[in-house]
Amino acid sequence: MMEPVPLLTVGDLKSGLSRWSNETPVTFYSPLKEQEFRLYRYQPGDSVLVLEINEFPETPEVVLPAP
Repeated sequence: MMEPVPLLTVGDLKSGLSRWSNETPVTFYSPLKEQEFRLYRYQPGDSVLVLEINEFPETPEVVLPAP
């Protein structure tokens, strides 16, 4: 049986973030929930890197501008 192709690899993430300085803040945001998230921790899994995030309940509701 073939293993599923990962949606995002560490290499993809490094490549995508390489243009930003080391001091640039990172925000995790869900447009579907209009909710901000915070990185809780990261740890190695059996064959993956696991990033654990938590909801940030104090996130104010975001009103998106009309198109």
